[in-house]
Amino acid sequence: MPAPDTKLAQKIKKIRLVIFDVDGVLTDGRIIFDAAGTETKFFDVKDGHGIKLLMRAGIETAIITARESKVVFHRAQDLGIALVYQGVKDKKRSLDDIAARTGIALAEMAYMGDDIIDLPVLTRVGLSATVADAVDEVREMADFVSSKPGGRGAVREMVELILKTQGKWDEVVKPYYV
Repeated sequence: MPAPDTKLAQKIKKIRLVIFDVDGVLTDGRIIFDAAGTETKFFDVKDGHGIKLLMRAGIETAIITARESKVVFHRAQDLGIALVYQGVKDKKRSLDDIAARTGIALAEMAYMGDDIIDLPVLTRVGLSATVADAVDEVREMADFVSSKPGGRGAVREMVELILKTQGKWDEVVKPYYV
């Protein structure tokens, strides 16, 4: 992964909290319902491990998603993400609540989204990020566009960029080397 340009690096160095959309970012956007109505989503374990690396580095995490899903609740719980906003139609309001609860300025937050519902948040945070298969409007305005699609490593790519640019990568992966 090439080093970010100076302007992008300056934005990344300020990041203290990363917020994720779910459908199309943490997942590939597909939703499966069985005959009983049980919902299934697919999450990439490397993305999940990346989120844990962020937290190990002292960077807080949150989720804001338009859909309500027990699957998301369980995934967030599994990863240790405490700030989870589901069934959200006005993502700006959730963003403001996160800022109030954490005391972290919007300029110190990153958000990764993939669709037009994410634009009001993407335009307000310090670092806007998206996936390779996001809608055109989002890709065109994002500070960072992953080379990978949603649910297939895009989150991990952004996490590594943040941790490497902030000089935290070597420290958080050190326990894996013997």
